[in-house]
Amino acid sequence: MCECLEVSRSGYYKWRKTRERGPNPAQQRRAELDAKVAKFHAASDGVYGAPRILADLRDDGERVSRKTVAASLRRQGLAGICPRRFAPATT
Repeated sequence: MCECLEVSRSGYYKWRKTRERGPNPAQQRRAELDAKVAKFHAASDGVYGAPRILADLRDDGERVSRKTVAASLRRQGLAGICPRRFAPATT
């Protein structure tokens, strides 16, 4: 079978072993953080971005950086809504 797929035998067994083990602690933490970020984003009706979600997470007791929250939002395809810039009416 390995010859047909053009992979080494050791590579196949290493892949199979990692699949059986399940997610590592970093992947589990990332999944938990993604769930919390999505929850806070939905609670704000999709308005909050990374800085405000970060404040909510810190109030909730999480220790995480703004860049980690921003990466989680990007990974999930979520984004905050930016307010419109003030444009004075010309006469």
